[in-house]
Amino acid sequence: MQETGSGGSEQEEPEELPEFQDLKVRGRSVRTWGISVIVVLLAISAAFGGLKKAGSETPQVDAGTAIDAGQFAVTIQRVVIVNDLKPLFTPDDGGVLIAVVTKLKVTDDTGTTPPSDLIRLIGVPGVKDTDVPLGTTNLRDETMNPVLTPDAGEDVAYVWKLPKGAKLPTQVDLTVQGYEHEDESILDHHEKWLPDAVVADSTVAVKDNRK
Repeated sequence: MQETGSGGSEQEEPEELPEFQDLKVRGRSVRTWGISVIVVLLAISAAFGGLKKAGSETPQVDAGTAIDAGQFAVTIQRVVIVNDLKPLFTPDDGGVLIAVVTKLKVTDDTGTTPPSDLIRLIGVPGVKDTDVPLGTTNLRDETMNPVLTPDAGEDVAYVWKLPKGAKLPTQVDLTVQGYEHEDESILDHHEKWLPDAVVADSTVAVKDNRK
């Protein structure tokens, strides 16, 4: 005899809900939408990350290659070590001089002296990376800190001291500073060129001219 009544009936199992990742939105699963969004975000991130990386990298430029530094066209020609450059520059007792010889051309329509921060030696024993040179000289007439005229390329040497006992480098790393033109400076409301970003790095062999 079959039993009747609620006491003997089995409870129905609740209807299973679909897993979140299996839900459909416009015919596509949430999982698919999520993957698509991640792919798009990664693509955008990669694009902008690539731009930032490219913008933050300084070009490595070989000696003999013209560099656009804004106010100047700069070509690193050579780096030499000398005993002295009398009467313009003299090392400390037992030391020597190191000079970066450049070809400089003013791109502006106003003449100017070579700025002291245009060239920096990097990682040279006895010279701090922030050390300004003793000065500059025009090799044509051996004038100190010469005035350069527009569009006339001149061979200009930047000179530093190397102290006694410093290890003399066989090659040096250096940077070239760039300059940006301001129509009206916020400091004095005059047109001028101001330091911007470093526009080039270079690694140059050093020639020992003491002999």
